[in-house]
Amino acid sequence: MTALPESLLAELRVLLGAQHVIDGGEALEGLSKDFFWYSPVLQRQLNDKRADLAVRPGSIDELRAVIKACFRLGVPIVPRGAGTGNYGQCVPLYGGVVVDFARLDRIHSVDGGVVRAEAGARLGAIETVARAAGWELRCIPSTWVKSTIGGFFCGGSGGIGSITWGGINAGDNVKSVTLMTCEEEPRLIRLEERDSIRALHTYGTTGFMVEVEMRLAPKADYEQLILSSSDWDRLLDWSDGAARNDGWHKRLVTQFEWPIPSYFKPLAKHLKTGEHVSFLLVARDQADAVVASAAAAGLACVYRQPLSDPPRPPFITDYTWNHTTLWALKTDPSITYLQSGFGTNFREQFAELHRRFPGEILFHLEWMAGGIKFVAGGAGGSSGGGSHVVVGGIPLVFFKSEERLQEIIRVCGEIGVGIANPHTFFLEEGGRHPNIAEKRALKAEVDPAGLLNPGKMKSFPHNPFEPATLR
Repeated sequence: MTALPESLLAELRVLLGAQHVIDGGEALEGLSKDFFWYSPVLQRQLNDKRADLAVRPGSIDELRAVIKACFRLGVPIVPRGAGTGNYGQCVPLYGGVVVDFARLDRIHSVDGGVVRAEAGARLGAIETVARAAGWELRCIPSTWVKSTIGGFFCGGSGGIGSITWGGINAGDNVKSVTLMTCEEEPRLIRLEERDSIRALHTYGTTGFMVEVEMRLAPKADYEQLILSSSDWDRLLDWSDGAARNDGWHKRLVTQFEWPIPSYFKPLAKHLKTGEHVSFLLVARDQADAVVASAAAAGLACVYRQPLSDPPRPPFITDYTWNHTTLWALKTDPSITYLQSGFGTNFREQFAELHRRFPGEILFHLEWMAGGIKFVAGGAGGSSGGGSHVVVGGIPLVFFKSEERLQEIIRVCGEIGVGIANPHTFFLEEGGRHPNIAEKRALKAEVDPAGLLNPGKMKSFPHNPFEPATLR
């Protein structure tokens, strides 16, 4: 922990109002945390980490004043969205000030298929506004009701909609991001189109993301489907074919190995004991054809319900992506997870992992678009049509020890399964960053004193605080 100058608390209260400065209690504890406890490794490493203060600026000018005060005193400063991340992205390693973006949540416009919003705008609110204007978000996490768009850009990667549009850094999904630097006189820097990729998934180490522009997709009406079978391979063959069927408009294709469905308690009356299931969001006018195709393949449709517009629960998406892990943890706290990318030989990879680690891994698969084709002109910009679909997954793992977890990760690498490790808070170790040199250069430009979320970008050469020693 850093020794926070006593003058800073008084200064921030004057700048923001005392009600927007949190200096203790459960509120500060909560604002210092995210869902890192999904990982027993991060639980050990981060559970005692907390900020000295948290602040909620209500304007860009107030944010600038907070940054100036922290920079002048050499205090670490960490941005925070809704805290729905799982890797300790917003957990301060050295105390200091957490900046909560809850009040920087304005949706400026939804115009021409692009949303422009402040970074603290919640994706649920954006989705509602966008759908009212005939659009929808291309890609959202399963936490979309609560999570912020800036938090998603800084700490997320993909989610619902990725089956068609890929992740946030695919194609032309992100139009621009505007960053505020951490300097004596903070500046605004606007990164456009592919240049914005430098600032995505950097945990707020490369500047305070204050405004974003994201391209939208034309709105569709969806049907929520759950398909069931006792035959994993039969269900897998059909789900994989459905994911690759460009004639079906989809927002989700997910498959769960039994007993994962048993963790979904609110859905218990719809699910059959011992059967694997696939969840789909498909265009409503194609749902009959999808269900008929599944029936012809010997699959049962055990749940079918339209997705309301504007969106209202129940959402089957609440059980997909990393929400799956949350439902599992509610039933069995010994469960943790991995984030995986499988090859074209995914069936053989599943079999090998089951053989090497019997009873330790349960498969949860998510299909997503890999290579996105660009379409000249038009508001859409890119399309999933003809895209290369890849099989990803967030398999559940029954945790035995950190050593055993590392062994599973090592074996995955040996057989060609890519792992974005969710058991580390270091940016470089949690995923693939082929442009890490560009991200380091951006951090050097916008954070010359190394105050922004220090310790998270492991390869950044300047950390004015104690070296991160937690592993």
